[in-house]
Amino acid sequence: MLVRFDKQERLYKAIKLVRPIQLNVNRTVEKMLEGAGITVAERAVLEMLCDEPLTVPEAARRLSMKRQFVQRIAAGLLAKALIEKKPNPDHRKAFFCVPSTAGREIFEAVHQRELELLHAVLGDINQTEVVVALRVMARVDTAFEELARQLGTEESG
Repeated sequence: MLVRFDKQERLYKAIKLVRPIQLNVNRTVEKMLEGAGITVAERAVLEMLCDEPLTVPEAARRLSMKRQFVQRIAAGLLAKALIEKKPNPDHRKAFFCVPSTAGREIFEAVHQRELELLHAVLGDINQTEVVVALRVMARVDTAFEELARQLGTEESG
């Protein structure tokens, strides 16, 4: 019997893998962070801030997290002296968060260990496969972000 290729059904199966992948990645990262002094959520926020200075609302939007949650994470990173507040010329109250030297060093060390792990367990995936996967994942993310906005599920604020 000839089985027809159903693009939408295969895309659905790929999307269905996102949750278990995210859970397994989080579990692995959580174990790798033992002794680093930061949580998985703190690591995610710190990574965003190592890329560029952001306000808490900007970081929350980019991470698709609630602003209040990111605010608590940022407060914890400030208390640990891993990020610093910098003035925002466009907004008096919404300051920029930037990594401190210690915060940048912790993130860079953690990220290097992650890259080494990726190479060890997935080094056989070629560049073309990675480019295609990134393109597909970015399109899925953009489409569902827009759907969420249309359905009114995006947090305001």
